[in-house]
Amino acid sequence: MDTAGSSKSAQKDESKKHSRNCSPPALDHFFSHTLEAEGGTNSTKSLSYSVKSKPDDNFSLTIMSWNIDGLDENNLAIRFTAVCYIISKVSADVVFLQEMTPDLVPQIRKNLSGEYSILVATPNLPYFTVVLLKPFIKLISHKAVPYGRSGMGRSMQLVETSLHGHKVMLLNTHLESMKEHSDIRMTQIQECFEQLTEWDDGETVIVFGGDLNARNNEIGELPPGFEDAWIAAGSKTKFKFTWDTLLNDNKTAGKARCRFDRIIYKSADVFSRVNFSLEGQNRIRSSLCFPSDHWAILVHFY
Repeated sequence: MDTAGSSKSAQKDESKKHSRNCSPPALDHFFSHTLEAEGGTNSTKSLSYSVKSKPDDNFSLTIMSWNIDGLDENNLAIRFTAVCYIISKVSADVVFLQEMTPDLVPQIRKNLSGEYSILVATPNLPYFTVVLLKPFIKLISHKAVPYGRSGMGRSMQLVETSLHGHKVMLLNTHLESMKEHSDIRMTQIQECFEQLTEWDDGETVIVFGGDLNARNNEIGELPPGFEDAWIAAGSKTKFKFTWDTLLNDNKTAGKARCRFDRIIYKSADVFSRVNFSLEGQNRIRSSLCFPSDHWAILVHFY
């Protein structure tokens, strides 16, 4: 299911512009210079996880969230090809994307529509969020709700789904950027928390995430019963920083290291284990850049 729709001719035109696709054989040697070799982390080697009681043995949900830096034109075509390849290879059940642009929508349809339903939040804007759902997740409703305060066209992307007999509510967002907009960002965080509280009936699994651009003092106290996935999984330092200009040189920002990208959730006693890791940490061989200036975060609930 592709809620935005596309013509075959548009897909053909996009195919001509991008000679590479995201099939693994074509990209077996796409990446080089792993962060492990550079003294960083590689998510395939180690996971951070927590264990509680286990109420539902059948429940499993994997969520990836990634700001793909679609506004940066530098190496964008090959970077986004790498993004699509990683999404396909990891094969998370749900993917939250931020900083998608209209020009990238045909390419993500071409590369991933066979694997995911593609839900575009606000395709009329210069950039927006996108949610990808695996076919076995039942889509009930989808809408974008603009924030009361935003000078950047930001919104909450709200998705109601059903999985393994459980209602699962998803909120993908990209909060106001830059340090000087802290007051707006904090207002937006509270709007998100109000939405989470509205959904919370004690039985619904709720997952909120994206590029929050937030400093720790801006998040404040989470709504009752909600947890930060990175903290719940053990707060491993090697998985902490998702915008890390010490290890990721796509941007130069004085070696700043920030935990901008987060997943906050309420399990409703449906699952008990949480794994947390990072993706997108290998350089692209041909350009020696990373797929994005953000690492992707990957969370497995089970």
